[in-house]
Amino acid sequence: MANAKDQDAQNDESLSPTASALFGWVSWKHTPALFFWGLAGLSVLLIGADFLINRHDSVHMAERFGFYGFYGFAAFSIAVLSGWPLGALLRRDENYYGEEDEPSDGGGS
Repeated sequence: MANAKDQDAQNDESLSPTASALFGWVSWKHTPALFFWGLAGLSVLLIGADFLINRHDSVHMAERFGFYGFYGFAAFSIAVLSGWPLGALLRRDENYYGEEDEPSDGGGS
């Protein structure tokens, strides 16, 4: 246990004061839980606000509960999933530029 504390102290010494002030919170033990519960609380507030907002959209489907959340999730999913075929289209073989064993020319003529 003392070894971990020594390592943390050593890491703190290697950081600049500005980096420590700006990003020191990232190494805190409870940071992931704070992010999770903060995001969960914000989600609950936004879902509650969806009941209170009186919408007057030109498309009736947009007036339904949770439409913008589902629409955003679907758009994000399509954007992420479209990366697979795009990656397959643009990806090159490992030895696309030639074998590593080949000597380079070194000079251009």
